[in-house]
Amino acid sequence: MDLARPLLVATPTLDGDVLEVLAGADVEFSGRELARQVGRGSVEGIRRAADRLVGQGIVLCRPAGSAHLYRLNREHLAAPSIEGLACMREELLARLRALISAWELQPCVALLFGSAARGEARAASDLDVLVIRPAGHEPDSSPWQDQLLALQRSASAWTGNDTRVLEYGEGEVAAASSERVLEEALHDGVELFGKRRVLRRLISA
Repeated sequence: MDLARPLLVATPTLDGDVLEVLAGADVEFSGRELARQVGRGSVEGIRRAADRLVGQGIVLCRPAGSAHLYRLNREHLAAPSIEGLACMREELLARLRALISAWELQPCVALLFGSAARGEARAASDLDVLVIRPAGHEPDSSPWQDQLLALQRSASAWTGNDTRVLEYGEGEVAAASSERVLEEALHDGVELFGKRRVLRRLISA
């Protein structure tokens, strides 16, 4: 799944990009403003895409002087589905948080990091999850390893992206503090369980 352009799962055209922008803000956009928000394609191409969607009734359009203003028709039968597609990254984070929170053996902290955390993940990108294991949990115990495997399998099933779970013991973090994955997680990690400051404290220990 392309987390940077989630509606690619339904359409590869600019129509999906226009719908994503309109679904994310309940305001009107001119064609030029839409093009700036989409960040790809020409202004004319974006206007044509918006007009195609007006023809389907999912986008509303009204004239304003020489411009046309577009907004999502949230009363349309398709609107909830489009809003759901546009918010897939948020749904992924919610599912990951719920899954880890339900673990019997909970981590010190768990962070999504890398391109997925920055909102830049493409269909071929990995999902990278850092999990810090508390000192009291045996690293090779079946319950702990089963949790990590379930996390990996679930995240991959939800998105179609390969998922990498990187695990460090609580006492191993300081010695590995110069490793790039820890630096990335500390810089742009998205909290799935616990607080990012826990990782900062362990790195500084």
